[in-house]
Amino acid sequence: MMKHIALALVLVLAAFALASAADGPAMTNGKILAIDGNKVKIAIDGAKPDWVKKNAPVKFKVGTGKIVEVSEAKVTPVTITVTTVKASDMKVGETISFQKGVSMGGC
Repeated sequence: MMKHIALALVLVLAAFALASAADGPAMTNGKILAIDGNKVKIAIDGAKPDWVKKNAPVKFKVGTGKIVEVSEAKVTPVTITVTTVKASDMKVGETISFQKGVSMGGC
């Protein structure tokens, strides 16, 4: 009987660990204002997340990118400019979701 209780406890803890690992970083929503070559200007909906800074990596549904410019916090809405090779797959006026990407920094 103790073995069954211990096994059930281990399974419950494993399920919680897997569920929390699958959540990942929260998505941020915005609207595409302009596209110029590989640069995409996005107006962020709501408050600017703390991780949104110059040179921060970004992950989109269609690919990845890097923030090259962030408007002043006093400006509403906060806009960011992102470089991405997938800019041609995006359209002005489109709503877009993104999250913090993974830094590919070296040594």
